[in-house]
Formats: sequence, structure tokens, C-alpha cells
Amino acid sequence: MFSAVTQSRSFADIVIDEYNAHPDERYIGLYQFLTPTLMIRDLELIKKIAVKEFDTFPDHKLFTPETADPISNRNLFALRGSTGEWHDMKSVLTPAFTSSKLKKMVVLVEQCAEQFVTYLEKQEGVIEVEIKDVFSRYTADVIGSNAFGIACDSFADRENLFYLMVKKMTSFTKIQTLKLFGFLLIPTLMLLMKFKILDEEDTDFFRSLVIEAIKVREETKITRPDIISLLTEAKRGRLNHDRLESNAMNSEFAAEKRKRIEITDDDIAAQAVLFIFAGYDTISTVLCYMSYELARNPVIQETLHKEIEENCLDGITYETVVGMKYLDCVVSETLRRWTPGAVIDRFSVKPFTIEPENPGEKPVHLEAGSFIWLPVIAIHRDPKYYPDPQKFNPDRFSDENKKNIKPFSYLPFGAGPRTCLGQRFALLEMKLLMIKILQKFEIVPVDKTPNSIVYGKCTFSPYPDDGIWLGFKSRKYCY
Repeated sequence: MFSAVTQSRSFADIVIDEYNAHPDERYIGLYQFLTPTLMIRDLELIKKIAVKEFDTFPDHKLFTPETADPISNRNLFALRGSTGEWHDMKSVLTPAFTSSKLKKMVVLVEQCAEQFVTYLEKQEGVIEVEIKDVFSRYTADVIGSNAFGIACDSFADRENLFYLMVKKMTSFTKIQTLKLFGFLLIPTLMLLMKFKILDEEDTDFFRSLVIEAIKVREETKITRPDIISLLTEAKRGRLNHDRLESNAMNSEFAAEKRKRIEITDDDIAAQAVLFIFAGYDTISTVLCYMSYELARNPVIQETLHKEIEENCLDGITYETVVGMKYLDCVVSETLRRWTPGAVIDRFSVKPFTIEPENPGEKPVHLEAGSFIWLPVIAIHRDPKYYPDPQKFNPDRFSDENKKNIKPFSYLPFGAGPRTCLGQRFALLEMKLLMIKILQKFEIVPVDKTPNSIVYGKCTFSPYPDDGIWLGFKSRKYCY
């Protein structure tokens, strides 16, 4: 892991190389700095850890104590499943991602997509751009509108404060890397010196946005179909909190009736900040790779354009977006081929034994507090599960072929009860923008477009250090 800290090797390549170095093993032992970590390669064992033994592995490992970053450690990702806090907050957030709520959010997402297209339409000829820049502006606008309740146009106002603060918070600099390294090795000293992974100035900025939005809505009685409105209702005690429905979550804390969670302003701010980390870089990265593959595969792009042309004559609705099968195949294959997250982690809260199955194996006894990696990016590229894995082939996910995909070999949003709660929103956000773009533009390679992708070493995100340049060529007609 030290090579990732010194930025001499990409984190994604570390995971892939370790996975490929042991093709016949069900699991691999390695060290994450000073922390023993078990990388799971076997799909059945992944299923057991993520689903069947969820009450043994209910948590993500926190790299910093809660007192070091109270806002970031109060979000859904960081909350403990073992204490019930995670369940309580999930029960509050789940209604935000039902079909009925997403239908209402379509108008907010579509406004941001229109801003993207308007920016392109104001330019002439083939518009050459570094696509991470434009797609990150789009995802920042979506987050601002849907998580913080503010309207911003990062294309018209390229230096708007919200976009700049989102970009600053998510830029994993060398200083932040060294802070993380310090919390892993000498956490007590880091706390004594009052170090934090996130700058207090940044978290205070986003917290103040949320508190001001809540105040304005309480005074004006304004409502919007966004996350702040939902959590404000929960704060007032107007939402019901049900028991967990999944059999995989049948643990002691889930079997009892939960008390109503007390939502604070910090809790609301923490969930809004989670949208930044979950949806800014990851979704913009997927959109970059989707555009890259469409530019390099014009037949696939034309097939997708025809589907859009046939389905969007009367406008775009939620049902239209989710009903496009080939679009779903393209997005799914992008998530497989260019997974934005290298690993899924799990943290055990009680002992667990991996029983031997293969010749030469012995029982592996894991104590409470053991750290697990599920190497998603490597599994998605394993030829054992995906023939010719380097080829971009959306037909893998067609109705005829997706039955051949082995369970737990496709994990872009995680697995088990802690599967990403916002995945339907993320898919809607990506699909809607791609529809808007392809209605009016063809995505084409330019002179700067790379022939192959080499992951950068300056960030944990699997993206080239020099970026990806593409062109947007206006179509002769539009709807």
C-alpha cells in the first residue's frame, strides 16, 4: 500500500495485480499498511460474507475516529450496522429512492442535464473537451439540486462557490493521503494534534448550506422533492421506521422494534455530504468511460441513438429512462469494464471461521475486528466470469445473455443489505444525461483521445492522470 501513498502506483492496479497473482486461491492475505486484510476471490464466499453472514460483517471500517470527523462519520456509509444506527438512518433515507420519489426528482436532474447540453450548443464545430471536467460539473449541479436544495449552473458560472468547494473536498491531495496514513499508524497522536481528514472549513461550508436551507423552508413552507425535505420530515417525526425486511439482516438488533431515530441538523448535513463522496467523482468517472467507449465503438453508439430516437419522441419521463433496454446494457457494461470503486470493504464484529473446501486448505479463524476486501474491479475483469473481459460488449447484459452472468460476479453497487441505497438515482442520473447528449450530439474521438487507458497514480480514483479528451459533434437534427 505504500506505493499508493507515494503515488508511484495506482490503487486499482495494486488490487488487480494481487488478485491475478493467485488465480487458484479462494482468498488472499495481505497487509493494508499495518492492518491484516483478507481479499476474497471466491464468489460463494463473497455471498456468505455479504449476505448470509451480514450480522457478522455489518460494517465498513472507519479510518478515523468519529471525534476526528463527526460530519463525515455520521453518514449512512459510516454508521455502524452492529449498533442499529445504520438501520435507523437507512429506514429514513429509503423512501427518497422509491420510484414515486425518483419520478419527482426527474425534473431536477433533467434541468442539470439541460444545462450541460446548452453549454455544448453555444459552441461551434466539434467541441473538444476533457470530459472529466464537464461531467464533474454536471454531477456537482445534480448534488447541489437534489442533496442541498440549491440551484447552480457550473457551466454558465464556472467558478461558482459550490462547485469549487465540492471539487476541493474530493481532491485527494498528498496532504490528505499523509493524514490518512497517520490515522492508520498513529491515531492517538493524530487526535491529540487535532488533525482531521476533511478540512473543518469545508465541512462547515456544507453544513451551513443545509442549515440555511432547512431554516428557509421552515419559514416559507417551501417543499422540493429532494433529500433535505425528506430528512426534515424525519426530524419532525413524520416518518415511520419499519423493521428490516431482508432475511439476510435477521440479526438480534434487527429483530426488535427500533426506537424512532432522533435526526439532528448534523445528521442531515452528513447525509448531504455523503452525496458528494458517493456521487461526484464516481458518477462523473462512469460517464467519462461510457462516452469514451461510445466514441471508440460507433456501431454501439448508433444502436443506442436509434433506441433513444424511438423512445423519446414524446419527451422524457422516468418510465422512458428506465424502460430503455439497450441503454441499460451500455451502462451496465460500463460499470463492469470501468468500475469506479476498486474494492468493497467489510469489518467483522464477531468471530468467523472460513471452512476449508479445496485440497491443502485449513480453517481460517477470523477474530472480531477483522478486515475484508471484496476486489470488485478485478472480479469484473476475470475471464473466468467474463470472456474477453477487456472488450466493451453491452450484449453481455441483454435479456438473452445476462442469465450467464454468475451471481456475485457483478458488484458495481456492492452486495447484500449494504448495497448502495442510491443506485437507482445514480443510474437515472447517468442515463438521463446520456439521452440528452445523444439526442443532439455524436461523441467522437479527437487527436488527444488515448488509444488505451492507463490508470493515474495521483488519485485513488481509477482515472488517467492526463484525463480523457473527446469531441461532441452536433447532429443535423434534434427533437
